[in-house]
Amino acid sequence: MKPIILILMLCASVYAKAQQITPERSITVHGTVEKPLDDVMYKTEVTLSLEKGYYGDGPYKTLDELLAKYYEEVKSLNIDTSKFIRDDLAFAAMGYRTEGTVLRYETKSKKDILKLTNIKMSQVMPSYVQVKSKIFDAEIKLLTQKALENARKNAELLAEVSGEEIDKLFSISSYDLGEESYWRAANSGTEYLRLTVVYTLKD
Repeated sequence: MKPIILILMLCASVYAKAQQITPERSITVHGTVEKPLDDVMYKTEVTLSLEKGYYGDGPYKTLDELLAKYYEEVKSLNIDTSKFIRDDLAFAAMGYRTEGTVLRYETKSKKDILKLTNIKMSQVMPSYVQVKSKIFDAEIKLLTQKALENARKNAELLAEVSGEEIDKLFSISSYDLGEESYWRAANSGTEYLRLTVVYTLKD
């Protein structure tokens, strides 16, 4: 029984590999479309530390005192301090020798995130800003269709300049599908949905 199972597994493996082989007479192109940035979330992390500064000791001697003063500054900007997430473990991982913490803040308000990063306080170090945008299934279908149209246009251009003619779509793949998004640098630029498409050529 085992030899039969092994033979079946081998046949399945060979078939799968055969399916991955691109035909000799084919064109591989990329189709690209810009993702909309309508639903954007912003995040920053602020490090509060009792570590000595370059110019001597800071004015705050306890973390509670430093936190209270920082939240006072935040409230003066009409920002809700209850939205901060305190992460003592993140601070411990930084290797500071003194007491402190990391405050994480997420918002859809670009104005609020800019206010936070502009707070200038001794013993307070704002982190870089990250952004992410969410995209939904209905938008993904539309964007995928547009990216496929772009791929077809690119394939027809390549076929024309090489004296060939497109026959049919052979394979299509993408790493950019799905609703999930990820945090990225605020200056990372536009996001795109990309397809890799293979078209066979007419004989």
